[in-house]
Amino acid sequence: MKKYPFSNKAVKAMLAATIMFAPVAPTSGLLGETTAEASAITGTTCDAIDRVTLIYSKFNANEMALYDRARDGLASENFDWSMVLDSTVKANLNTALSPVTAEGMAKKFAEIIYNPNADQLKTSYSAFLSSAEGSKFESVMGSGTTDTILKFFVDAERALWDVGAGALLSGDLQSIESLIAGIQADLLNDSDYAALNSKLYQVMGTDLEGLYAMKDKINAELVDNGVLTANEVTELRNAFVDAAWRAGEPADPSSSTRDCSLNPPPVTPPLNPPAPGESNNITLPEQAAEVVKEKNPSGRVEVITKIFAEKVDEIVGLITQEKDSVQVKLEKPAVGEAAKAQIPAGLFTKAALKNGKAVVEVSTDEASYKLPAAQIKIADLASKLGANEQDVQIVIAVNVVNEADVKDSVDKNKLKLASKVIEFTVTAEAGTKTEPVSKFSAYVERDITGEFDFDKENSAAVRLNTDGTISAIPTLFNGKTATVKSLTNSKYTIVENDKTFTDVKSGWAQEYIETLGAKYIIQGKATGEFEPGKHMTRAEFAVLLVRALGLPTEQYDKSFKDVLGIEWFAKNGELTAAVKYGVVQGKLDGTFAPNEKITRAQAAAMVERAMKISFVEYDFSQLDKTKTLNDFKDAKQVGSWAKSGVEAVYQAGIVKGKGDGTFNPNGYTQRNEMAAILANFLVSAQLLDDTFSK
Repeated sequence: MKKYPFSNKAVKAMLAATIMFAPVAPTSGLLGETTAEASAITGTTCDAIDRVTLIYSKFNANEMALYDRARDGLASENFDWSMVLDSTVKANLNTALSPVTAEGMAKKFAEIIYNPNADQLKTSYSAFLSSAEGSKFESVMGSGTTDTILKFFVDAERALWDVGAGALLSGDLQSIESLIAGIQADLLNDSDYAALNSKLYQVMGTDLEGLYAMKDKINAELVDNGVLTANEVTELRNAFVDAAWRAGEPADPSSSTRDCSLNPPPVTPPLNPPAPGESNNITLPEQAAEVVKEKNPSGRVEVITKIFAEKVDEIVGLITQEKDSVQVKLEKPAVGEAAKAQIPAGLFTKAALKNGKAVVEVSTDEASYKLPAAQIKIADLASKLGANEQDVQIVIAVNVVNEADVKDSVDKNKLKLASKVIEFTVTAEAGTKTEPVSKFSAYVERDITGEFDFDKENSAAVRLNTDGTISAIPTLFNGKTATVKSLTNSKYTIVENDKTFTDVKSGWAQEYIETLGAKYIIQGKATGEFEPGKHMTRAEFAVLLVRALGLPTEQYDKSFKDVLGIEWFAKNGELTAAVKYGVVQGKLDGTFAPNEKITRAQAAAMVERAMKISFVEYDFSQLDKTKTLNDFKDAKQVGSWAKSGVEAVYQAGIVKGKGDGTFNPNGYTQRNEMAAILANFLVSAQLLDDTFSK
């Protein structure tokens, strides 16, 4: 509940007024995403991260995709940071921070801001403090200045919820702006913030209010570069405001001094930690569910496992940081019947608040479906159904598909099935109304069980699309179990696909090429050739990344002057998907240049963008920080826009240097080289089994 009786409109307007340094995010948007637990915003960066997670858990898939595009746009080589900085500020920073540039400083700080994933955020935060820009900034401004700036922004939001009841009665914008001005003035009475404001003006020629104004220039540059439209900037801004409102009032500040670094000090283990080998599964309490048989409107009998609403709190009470997977085993249906679980929507909301990584796992003998609780946006679904949230039921179905129903698709694509075809569906229901839930902003894992052990090298998971085509899906294999990672629901199966190419009979890249071919990521030419020595184009690599990540395709929206939409890389929606998820970007002149050859630096930058996609959840702590760009003789030839990408893929072991000690950033990338780069990326991102000889 809100502490004071402000209207929905009034509080949203207040939150909107706190949108400060970040171009589209409110104050908390500076701090990224962690566990979706209801936590306090305090003066510590750690607690602020906890608060922001709850806000991000309110985003839907489209809003998160817009956010990813904005973040990747700022990291683009086309983003001109000199247009963002006031000329006086730029001159002052260049003088004070020399040899660090003002533009470099702004970009580095933005890398902290735009990370909706906790591990990425902590990596960027630590990287900033240890970078030339961060070290110089801290030495000039004083140790801890970066933390103080972030604390000021998040304290502003908390202050909004703490104002007195008489401070705002009408809810009109003029009163809200007056209130914001008062809150800012009050915060600046704090000695730390007052000193910060004074130091900023002394060194930069601006103050905290001047930093707020930068957002308009960042917005304009994002729009000018074609990253977002003006309407999308407004849409994303409103999404943050709505999410902050739905997240509710922050709790009182804590006195936590916990370490948020990548290598925190040892913590006291829980009193009852799971025993070695013990699972994180939670068994439903006794009498928490019933199994009934009902006929659906089409006359098919459904075997439904219904969880009782009055048992939700008891189930959520069993969730801990160690045990986060609520198990729902479906009753085996008879031939011709279907099985599904019916779960009160409140279980998902409360589970996500208890543990941001909580999942509800619905299983059968043939498969299981692990749905992250935070992926179910109850408020949105209730709105679409025209129902109260407490009346919404989430229905999850996991069923074997009759082979005759998919025979045409199997035959058309010449599939050699290694498992049964399983259909996974999620539906929100209220009374007689239903709303499908088919797309997610994070990978939803599903395990498919085979009769025999799967061949890791030649087995692949594919989605059977309604148009008769198939799509590659990232999958890991372990014995008879295939763990499929998908952003959508549909029919899935495991197939064996021993793929070879007529012109790849040997060579260092053969295993990379053939393995990716077996996974339906690389398809080669119509002649049966791969052309390993040919240079890779922008269109080719965009499509490869879309297939490798299992991105949902999108109908081409005619966003590029030189792409009609009938081309091989656009007609099936792969180009639009690559752009939507920030993997590739267009040129400043509005073209895509699909046939342009890709340099090694450009390839590195594109892979780094893929690493930073939120749902990939790339583990940046695995990077070898002892490796630096300066290891290469030609390090100075790497453009500023590509430095972070080249260093990231080098530290991850995705791309190596040349035999002569150079990186050759401007050299073109051959198709065999790209196969190795893509395979190494997928392995390091835990989206592909490592079956390669080193």
